[in-house]
Amino acid sequence: MKCFTVDGSGLDGLKLSDRPAPLPGRGEVLVDVRAVSLNFRDLMVAKGQYGPAGDDPIIAASDMAGVVAAVGDGVTTLVPGDRVVNSPFRFWPAGQLEPEWTRTFVGGAGVDGVLAEQIAYPDHALLPVPANYSFAEASTLTIAGLTAWSGLITHGRARTGEWVLLHGTGGVSIFAAQLAQAFGIHAIVTTASAEKAAIVKESYGVAHTVNYRDDDWPEQVKALTGGGVNVVLDVAGGKTFANSLQACASDARILLIGVLDGVEATIDTVGIIMRRLSVQGIMMESMQEFRNFVRACETLDLRPCINRKFGFLESPTAYRYLESQKHIGKVVIELD
Repeated sequence: MKCFTVDGSGLDGLKLSDRPAPLPGRGEVLVDVRAVSLNFRDLMVAKGQYGPAGDDPIIAASDMAGVVAAVGDGVTTLVPGDRVVNSPFRFWPAGQLEPEWTRTFVGGAGVDGVLAEQIAYPDHALLPVPANYSFAEASTLTIAGLTAWSGLITHGRARTGEWVLLHGTGGVSIFAAQLAQAFGIHAIVTTASAEKAAIVKESYGVAHTVNYRDDDWPEQVKALTGGGVNVVLDVAGGKTFANSLQACASDARILLIGVLDGVEATIDTVGIIMRRLSVQGIMMESMQEFRNFVRACETLDLRPCINRKFGFLESPTAYRYLESQKHIGKVVIELD
């Protein structure tokens, strides 16, 4: 079986490898992988920046869609031929994330991922591909889509008429913009690209954009919203996170999702107290919430934004394209 592995040494360590074909154990199914979408986390794993790399290379990436090829003992909910998409955790059924469950997050910290011709996966951590979705579209739901849903709806509790601040035009932010448009929530996106600003306004219903290179962009956000945003999905961290706090209205909810801008920030703690701001970290969500999100996609007819597709053997090129940050939405690798 062909797969791509990473060892934490950098993108040059992303290697095409041969491994024995997996066999589904009890409660597992064998999946022929048809599409894999990439996340910034995958770059971090490849570079050794996402937890312990482990002693041996692991199969890369965490998001896939494919076809059930065979089922193990005890599987009754899936049959060969079913089209499925995976949850990012091999085990997180519902409720709060338990410490031992974090070790089942695929594609990092020593746990094999999905950038392979075949994978064995627990049946309870797979969902049917939404009706009329391609495999490429379905593969984008696992982390980017679920994170946007978790941040904006599950924990952000954004309501119709409120304002949400989104950073950049990656997969999470574009999914969040689409959800905001569907639920009547006003979105502001930070981007330094005039071209990207025009696209997100025209195609994804974004109300305003601001240039994050402007020192006063938080004040611009306050002026545009009449006092600040109610929800922030912060994929950047670092200095951007500190600025996000400044752009908030009283009682705002800030969901910290990523660290594109670094892991350290100097923040105004008094401002958090005086404006009663809530800050919460987001690390995807449970299978229950994934099911809710996929159901919402079907109800809303939400179509994921795929910027570019690559072939399986082009996986290293796909990783470097993602690293360039030229994309809007998702980068997908397709397998024949």
